[in-house]
Amino acid sequence: MAAIADKDKKCRSIERMIAEGRGVTESCRVFGLSEKTFYRWRSERSTAQVTAGRK
Repeated sequence: MAAIADKDKKCRSIERMIAEGRGVTESCRVFGLSEKTFYRWRSERSTAQVTAGRK
């Protein structure tokens, strides 16, 4: 499977937009992503952070 360019950056940007008060759907549309993709990426990031913290 091909890696997504700037996946972390896009995920952080969407999270920032949500924190500023924009909706999840609206924020994801700016980057051309579905909500499902955003939530999956966010889940992968949090899992990777927990795993890295255990080492």
